[in-house]
Amino acid sequence: MPFLNKPKRDPISLFVPNAVDGDGDDGGSIFVMDRVPKPEIGSRAQTSDQFEAFIYRKNFVDCQLLPPPPYLRDYKHCESRHKINAYAVVDGGSQICISVEDVGTYCLDTASHTWSQVGEWTLPFDGKLEYVPELKLWFGFSAGAQHFAAADLSSMDCQSQPQLVGAWKELEPPMEWRETYDSQLVNLGSGRFCIARFFQTKREGCYDEDDVYLWQDVTALTCLEVKPYVHDGSYSYSGSGSRNGEVKLEMHTHKSLCHMTERFGIDDVL
Repeated sequence: MPFLNKPKRDPISLFVPNAVDGDGDDGGSIFVMDRVPKPEIGSRAQTSDQFEAFIYRKNFVDCQLLPPPPYLRDYKHCESRHKINAYAVVDGGSQICISVEDVGTYCLDTASHTWSQVGEWTLPFDGKLEYVPELKLWFGFSAGAQHFAAADLSSMDCQSQPQLVGAWKELEPPMEWRETYDSQLVNLGSGRFCIARFFQTKREGCYDEDDVYLWQDVTALTCLEVKPYVHDGSYSYSGSGSRNGEVKLEMHTHKSLCHMTERFGIDDVL
């Protein structure tokens, strides 16, 4: 495995199976990008060390620099850094989509490594999105409220932001719990997920030498499943589609577990 051309602090990454076609290889690519890239005003280089890809082939792995999205070299956006708020693999792996705060949404062609702007709007999500082919929807955490949510990204256009088709609150934490890290979503396949949320809570009757409350780390893991149902006008429901019925989604929570530690919490769920 080769090294990155430049170390990246708090990067985003996306795996795309078979991103390079036509050469008989069965591998794919891992695209790695700085989450908050710096502007590159004045640069004439075709590529940027803030955007890289590990190209997997049968006999070796190659690390390639990628072109930066065009906004990084636009004087209109050179005053400050802009965070990549949401990102996903779309169009069956032929495109990577990134949504940049206060800038807009861009797609990278995973074969030609060329960027195109989709719109000046941003996706209604925070973090990485997971595609569920059985439902033909992308799932992640809604911007702001951080609810588990879904949207259709298959036909994005420059005129309008994709709309959420469902949003659910899978966990009701106690009022005294405060969130400490971004929530994480693990795709288990076929509409099943595990959600990890991270909190701190005051330890009852525990203080340090300065009479300050001691805090306890809490990691809440929730397994859930999303299924379609159809309302056919006669208040009967089924799991299959209907030409006359309206397809909606139901979330079923299967189990929640809390892990509590006194000093060290769980920071990542892989």
